[in-house]
Amino acid sequence: MAVVPISGLSRHDGASCGGAMEVHRPKPIHRWREFLKEVGIIVLGVLIALAAEQSVEWLNWRAKADQAEIHLRRDAASILYEMLERIEIQKCQDGRLTLIRDRLLASGPAWSAMAPFYTSGPPAGSTYAHPMREWPRTSWLNAVASTAAMHLPGEKLDDYSQIFAAAEREADDQATEHEASSELNVLGSSLTLTADQKVTFLRVIEAERARNRVMAYEAHNTLPYFKALGMGLAEARLAARKDLPYQTCIANHLT
Repeated sequence: MAVVPISGLSRHDGASCGGAMEVHRPKPIHRWREFLKEVGIIVLGVLIALAAEQSVEWLNWRAKADQAEIHLRRDAASILYEMLERIEIQKCQDGRLTLIRDRLLASGPAWSAMAPFYTSGPPAGSTYAHPMREWPRTSWLNAVASTAAMHLPGEKLDDYSQIFAAAEREADDQATEHEASSELNVLGSSLTLTADQKVTFLRVIEAERARNRVMAYEAHNTLPYFKALGMGLAEARLAARKDLPYQTCIANHLT
């Protein structure tokens, strides 16, 4: 067996065999504090991004809510006028219905045509008439459908909700009132009335007297919500009194 002389080994080979082997390891995390600091920076960045996104969304909804309120306030101003009008004409309307009732009770079969109730405005020439108003609600329905209403301050949302709910009830009552007034307008002609026909008219009259009171009552109870929104009731009342197209007997009841 051949023996390789030790002297045949080079110095380099000896160093490789006898020296320690160098191993490359990943750098360890020196301290937990540094690690947590890096994680905290990442988390903070995510939170800032989320907050910025939410802020942009909030501003977007705030702008939509502000735009919606412009239309809500415009319609609320119209409703305020119409409700003040119902309050102002309540005594006048009731007086006319009472007059028709008393004439029916006092008359025999022969009925003499009554003179028109209103002499101006759309219902001119009618035996019994009432204001026909729009009671606008489109702005409220749109604000609810788009959810812009949900981004109004809580108290404002409640105020507008109450106002437009009352306006819907007033519109429904007005529609029924219009049907009743059409029946009573028959009394603008000379007729021969049976006892049953008189009873029918009397029922219509009493129902309309009650409806007229309810509409004024509803309007009166809604006024605080307009006031809470900063809408001037005194100014609106003066405007309603000045601009009423139904002036046949209303002026006699203004105090």
